[in-house]
Amino acid sequence: MERLIELPVPRSRYDLELTMYPSFILVMFVRDDCWLVKRYGYAKGVKIRQMLDRVHVVLPHGVSVDVSRELTGLWYEPERLIEDVDARYRDVVEVLVNSCSAIRIAISSRDPVHIFVSTFLSRNTDYYTNVIRWVQTLCELTGDDLSYLDLDTVRKVSSSYQLTELPEALRQFLSGPLRLYLDGASHWDIRRELLKIRNVGPKVADAFLIFTGKTTELAPSDIHFRRFVSKLRLFESYVLPEKRYCVRYRCDECPRTRCLTGLAYRTFGRLSSWIQTVSYVIDRVYCSRIKCIECPLYRKICNV
Repeated sequence: MERLIELPVPRSRYDLELTMYPSFILVMFVRDDCWLVKRYGYAKGVKIRQMLDRVHVVLPHGVSVDVSRELTGLWYEPERLIEDVDARYRDVVEVLVNSCSAIRIAISSRDPVHIFVSTFLSRNTDYYTNVIRWVQTLCELTGDDLSYLDLDTVRKVSSSYQLTELPEALRQFLSGPLRLYLDGASHWDIRRELLKIRNVGPKVADAFLIFTGKTTELAPSDIHFRRFVSKLRLFESYVLPEKRYCVRYRCDECPRTRCLTGLAYRTFGRLSSWIQTVSYVIDRVYCSRIKCIECPLYRKICNV
């Protein structure tokens, strides 16, 4: 038996569409009228919609209310974490939180395989054009059991290198990082094992850890975050993460003190992943479409 629950939210402090837009859990959902319906992975059949100052979640029998808070992103409250931020950056971050806290971090801690597949496939391709379609097609071809992917199956979807490299990467993931994940290992230990997989770099590893709910201290240094850092003039100079260092050191141990992910870790703490998530939304929704006047950061902290 299904049950409907209501999660009250201040209208200016939550937006379901903007929260789902950058999340790697979106691959497991389809739209049905005004509902987002979870078709793949754990808790199939969950339905979510926002109606003014309420979020309605339909939960299948036996599914915990905690799942609704994960999938909607309402588990994460950025305004409670401002004290994590280096005092030199706190004024800027307070403006960012006040302007963009409608964006949360939608995660699914019970779907590590789906999220690994999604993050691995996202390398150098468009998430909305390719990744969502690829993952959903793979789910249909395998009966939603992605653990048994092989080359014949992925080639039915596309001959793109992201797909042809997936079966071997997935095999390594299942035998190493997934076991650590299920055993409750620290995100640093899981990150190190993820980075031992061929073709998995820091961006893929960090995105996996964020959207499975293992940490919010890491910011994948993608092009959107780099543009955001430049526009807000957050750091004078930085270098990008390098796998050979990330596989050996935690961010607080690394000798490369100007690494962008490490700078975010030390500067923003548990807001790092959220700030990177916001950067993705701002860059894709506003900057790339030249919608400066509509942007919540216009004339506040953006320096363009």
